[in-house]
Amino acid sequence: MQERHVDLRIQKTREAIKNTFKKMVCEMDATKITVKELTERARIHRKTFYLHYTSIEALFEDMLLEASNQYFAKIDQVPLPMAMAEVNRVFFTYLSEQDEFTERLICAESYRTFCNKLFMAALKHNRQRYNPYAHLSEPEQNIVNTFTSQSSLDMYRQWVADGKKIPLERLIELTGMLLSSGTRSVTTN
Repeated sequence: MQERHVDLRIQKTREAIKNTFKKMVCEMDATKITVKELTERARIHRKTFYLHYTSIEALFEDMLLEASNQYFAKIDQVPLPMAMAEVNRVFFTYLSEQDEFTERLICAESYRTFCNKLFMAALKHNRQRYNPYAHLSEPEQNIVNTFTSQSSLDMYRQWVADGKKIPLERLIELTGMLLSSGTRSVTTN
C-alpha cells in the first residue's frame, strides 16, 4: 500500500511538471524556458525536477514521445496499403484535435527542432509499417519523404497562421489532393 502512495506522488509531480511546462511553451520561446523558472512555477524543488528528468530537453523528449504514441495509435488503424489521402486525413484530424501546446510546438519557430524530431519519428514509424517508395533508392526516398512531410507540416502551419478559416474537411480534401497528385507518379500501389 505504501508503494502505491509513492507512485501517486510521482504521478502528481510529473503531472505538475508537464502542466507547468505546457503553460510555459504557450507563453515563451524554447530558449527562455529554464529549470529554475519551471520549478518555481510548479512549486517543486529543482532536485525534485532532476529526479524525474535530466534536463529540459529530456522533458521535451518525454512530451514528444507521448504525442508520437498518440499519433501512432491512430495511424496504425489505417489498413495497409495506406493511401496518401487516408494518411493525410489522420494527420490533419490528429493535429486539429490537439491543444495549444502541441500547436505551438509545431508552428512556433523556436520549437522547430523538437517538432522535426516528432515528425521524423512519425515518418519512420509510417515507413516501417508501409513504404510505397521502397522501389526507389534511399536518396530518392529521402526526397519524396521530405516532400510529403514538409509539405504537410507547412500546409498545417499555414492553416493555423490563417486562423483556421478553411473548414477541416475542406483542408483535408485540398491537402489530400495536392499530396496524392504529387506522389502518384512514384508510388507503387
